[in-house]
Amino acid sequence: MSSKKTSSISFRINEEYEKVLRKIAEENKTSLNTLANQIFGNYVEFELYAKKFGTLQMSTDTFRRMLDVMDENNIIDIATRCGSQEIKEFILFKWKEISSRTVTDFIKIYFDLCGYGRCNLDETEGKVTFSVHHDLQKKGSLFLKHLFESLIRTTLDKDCKTNVTNDTITISFQP
Repeated sequence: MSSKKTSSISFRINEEYEKVLRKIAEENKTSLNTLANQIFGNYVEFELYAKKFGTLQMSTDTFRRMLDVMDENNIIDIATRCGSQEIKEFILFKWKEISSRTVTDFIKIYFDLCGYGRCNLDETEGKVTFSVHHDLQKKGSLFLKHLFESLIRTTLDKDCKTNVTNDTITISFQP
């Protein structure tokens, strides 16, 4: 049972939106109420802040093509700066503090809502481990590796252990 309080509201939406939403809920074998909560949650937890922060959206194919034409040193430089500066600024913008919790919350949002891959995050026995499977190929793994190593080192002052393949990265660190 969820410990979060809920409330009931009523509002009107465009009939075409309702049809599409009901179809999506049915395809996902979930209720319209659950789908609406997920949509509102995504907006409140990320989209609202991303828009205010000035975040751009692009397709995975476009991002992969950009990585493909860059040399590895440029990818490492951009990922390192992004992990140590932009992500830190976003975390402070949204949560107003840097902590292991806000960093792991960012990691969840980054993969759940931004489309960079599918993430399995495990926080047990004094260790945080996240594994990511993505569609960005070898240079995408290089980008994600340096992005998150930089984030963890500069915001939490922690070392991390990283394993990389062409389609996955796994990073572990002590919170």
